[in-house]
Amino acid sequence: MMELGPITNQITNKLGLNIMKNALIIPVRLESTRLPYKALRTIKGPSIIQRVVNQCVKTGLTTYVVTDNQYIARTVVFNSKKYNNVHVIHDERDADSGTHRIANMVKSLPEDNFINVQGDQPFISPEAILEMSDFMTNNPDCDVVTPVSKHHPDKYDDPSKCKVVRSLSGKAVYFSRNPIPYGSDELWGHLGIYGYKRKVLENYNKLKVSPLEKAERLEQLRFIDNDVPIHTYETEHSIFSVDTMDDFKYATEHCGEFI
Repeated sequence: MMELGPITNQITNKLGLNIMKNALIIPVRLESTRLPYKALRTIKGPSIIQRVVNQCVKTGLTTYVVTDNQYIARTVVFNSKKYNNVHVIHDERDADSGTHRIANMVKSLPEDNFINVQGDQPFISPEAILEMSDFMTNNPDCDVVTPVSKHHPDKYDDPSKCKVVRSLSGKAVYFSRNPIPYGSDELWGHLGIYGYKRKVLENYNKLKVSPLEKAERLEQLRFIDNDVPIHTYETEHSIFSVDTMDDFKYATEHCGEFI
């Protein structure tokens, strides 16, 4: 593992007690099944991953980029020289998901809570990220968190748009690429960002790989299958992800509408 930026020290108050601190973390890889090399594809100049970084730094929170690809690492370092709160970590250890990649190196980081922003969300709003940061700070008993919003009907059958069923208390019951629950006129989708307590990530590699996770190709189902609750909250924010070539074309054509 090679770190390409300084690590921020844990903040302490005047009494020497640790203050709960949140950070952003962006796991990114070069290969992608549906859209190869998408992290380095450019949208009106900047690459997709650089656009994600640019949006994250607007929050004022420390931002880590974790990648298994040296070219991505050095590209982000070169284009982020003007920022003092961006740290790039090149880690070639095997990882079957973004969460796995984060879990592999979280022990080397000082923060308490981590917000996982996806490397294919080039227009994510700082407000959406800060909303999650506030939720985690105000709900310290929630170990895993994700925001949800109502899906537009034309997305119900789109397998690239994840749907979620929630309990009455707001916990996630199940995630699927299929439209669930059956017969409902209103479907909820999660927005692809997660909040994690440190202890959850440190324990992640001990969790059994979930058969549902494999079937749906949704990493968050590992938590569900291992009885780790995922808390949800409703948001008015929307987050556009570049999952397919059609998404990439749309992002390029409508870039000005997002920023």
